[in-house]
Amino acid sequence: MPKLTPQTVQAMIQNEKSNALSAMVASKLSQDRATAMDYYLGEMDDMPTQEGQSKAVSTDVSDTVLGMMPLLMDIFCSSEDVVRFNPVGPDDEKQAEQESDYTNHVFMNENPGFVVLYEFIFDALLQKLGVVKVWWDEHDEEEKETYLGLAEAQFQQIAMDVLQSDGALQIIEHDTEDKGMDPLTGQPNVCHNVTVLRTNNVAQAKVMACAPEEVGWGRNTRTIKDCTYFFHSPPNRTESDLLSEGYDEDQIKELPTYNYASNSEQLARDTVGEETFATSSANKAGRPIQITEHYIRMDYEGNGKPMLYKVTTAGEKNQVLRKDGKPDIEEVDVIPFAVLTPILQPHRLVGRSVADLVMDIQRINTALLRGTLDNSYMVSNPRHEVAESGANSNTLDDLLTVRRNGIVRVKTPGTVQPLATQSIVGELLPVMTYMDSIREMRSGVTRTGQGIDANALQNQSATAVQEVFSMAQAKMKLIARIFAETGIRDMFWLLHATIRKHGQKAQTVRLRNQWVEVDPRNWKTRNDMTIDVGLGTGGKAEQFAQTMAMANFQKELVLGGKTNIVDDGKLYNTAAKIAKLMGHKSPDPFFNDPDAKDEQGQLKHPPPPPPPDPALLKVQADTQIKQAELQQRSQEMVAGAQIAQQADERKAQIESVQAQADIATQERKTQAEMALAQQKFEFEKELALLDFQLKRELAQQEMAMKAEAHRQQLEAGVFKVAQSQEAHEQKLEATAAAAKAKPKAGK
Repeated sequence: MPKLTPQTVQAMIQNEKSNALSAMVASKLSQDRATAMDYYLGEMDDMPTQEGQSKAVSTDVSDTVLGMMPLLMDIFCSSEDVVRFNPVGPDDEKQAEQESDYTNHVFMNENPGFVVLYEFIFDALLQKLGVVKVWWDEHDEEEKETYLGLAEAQFQQIAMDVLQSDGALQIIEHDTEDKGMDPLTGQPNVCHNVTVLRTNNVAQAKVMACAPEEVGWGRNTRTIKDCTYFFHSPPNRTESDLLSEGYDEDQIKELPTYNYASNSEQLARDTVGEETFATSSANKAGRPIQITEHYIRMDYEGNGKPMLYKVTTAGEKNQVLRKDGKPDIEEVDVIPFAVLTPILQPHRLVGRSVADLVMDIQRINTALLRGTLDNSYMVSNPRHEVAESGANSNTLDDLLTVRRNGIVRVKTPGTVQPLATQSIVGELLPVMTYMDSIREMRSGVTRTGQGIDANALQNQSATAVQEVFSMAQAKMKLIARIFAETGIRDMFWLLHATIRKHGQKAQTVRLRNQWVEVDPRNWKTRNDMTIDVGLGTGGKAEQFAQTMAMANFQKELVLGGKTNIVDDGKLYNTAAKIAKLMGHKSPDPFFNDPDAKDEQGQLKHPPPPPPPDPALLKVQADTQIKQAELQQRSQEMVAGAQIAQQADERKAQIESVQAQADIATQERKTQAEMALAQQKFEFEKELALLDFQLKRELAQQEMAMKAEAHRQQLEAGVFKVAQSQEAHEQKLEATAAAAKAKPKAGK
């Protein structure tokens, strides 16, 4: 038989999907879920009202669902571990514990585990079926890092990191900037501006809650494991998403734009106008495309052995997509979906929701509430009887204009009389209370259990209150057990199998406040697991009281010497349970695990040695007393000799100290005399130097005075010579003048 062609597969899928039970085909299922969502939101289109009448809506569906959510979420999320995988043998204890810890870590820390559980449980309570998808996601995340003003050495280091990164780092931009000459080295100062593209490969198990209308399954399906056809239409897939995953570009660009033609369930969930029709946009990369993942059992290879295949299609015609040049048809092990329903319908996949139990009560309570309010309005604002003979043209207008202290104008007093309206509130309230009791009986959500009605506890014994509380919680505990044994078990089984299949390298993670290495390649197939939901043993307070009673009983056994019944491991388990019930995630900060080993395989906290025989202890005590007496006598003799020796040594020490003191005194005296002589010498030296300097200055002053006197004498002699010379010249001039004046002879 030849291999199936993509066209044959497309026709087969088209036929299966058209017959599948889904929001597109199963009108009753889709309408029930849409109605439940409307009732939850308080939108009751099936109970219209006339103008002027009350439009109030009773919120029984919302109150019941939201009343169950806190207890159910506390059951599954209050403990550190949601599930525990059971070991397959005595040597598998530690490995099973590590796999449990890591699986819970992946669900709660690497995925939004709390939100997934909330949506999973909420959809089941309200819309019959909660759906969760588990898959392995592997993609590359790119991050740009820019470095400015790097020195040459820093740039070389980045370049070396890029070479050694094996493609994880890549320099996509690089330029240099000349900063002139370096004044210290005299070399050119060049700065580098670098942009590095860092590519991180992200590979992890993913968990996501799916909207119920996004999935469909073949009719007559009882469980997901024996399902022959299942499909899921993931939302918000764009053209760029598909191209980045390697799908054929030409095929993707020819696909029509998904216009979000919402069904009734999507419209009922939309409270803020999010559902719109897609329009043409310039952003082609963000164009939405309808993608559907089909899981179908078929003989694709034509060898007579039907296998489970995953086929990815696009558009309303379910065109098989091509990826890396081949049709996107791959063989898979399981359908990676888990579903849960709160009230099982035997031999059916879809059961009943909690909303199904109380929607009729909400309709009845809504009718009663509206009647009560309408009657109250009529009592507080009654109709009036008007006698036409006493009315004038303003009487009716005054009556229709309702205002406080308003005036009604009439011709004759007594013309307007109010029509008495009988109040029926007293008759309707007991009926509403009765309907509330029916709702509580159906759902298990009671006012007593939620602690919101103090009057409900009055005039009741503690035993009666406890019985009512236990009976009310019984139904919610049953729903929690159904969740645990169906959808949540399947979800964690899928998560464990996904990690085991795709985890191809060891990781170091922090589990129970310790760093441990987890290698999924060494994991075993885990089909047997325990869902740790804290059911069957009461609430936390009740469990704590029971655990403390067990701890006290263990204490009595230990004091009674029955250590063969209660060993260190049992005591540690009790202590760990108490720590968890008190809200601590791990008992390690408070108690030591007796089975914990170090790197060498030795026990970190070995047990203390067993107590010795009492008779042996008595003999050892007597021997120790005798040895103590002999030792005391010996010590006394030795002490006497030591005292005498110490006295002699003390005397010698005193004499030695005295001699040393005398020597020190003599040395200090000699040093003082030498210092005094040295000071005297220095003083005399300074006096002689000062005397010499004084005499030298006096001699210099005397020489200066003599030189000054000699200079003055010289100046006086020169003055006298000048005066003599001047007188002689004057005398010569006078003689010459006289000679000229004397008359010559003969004249």
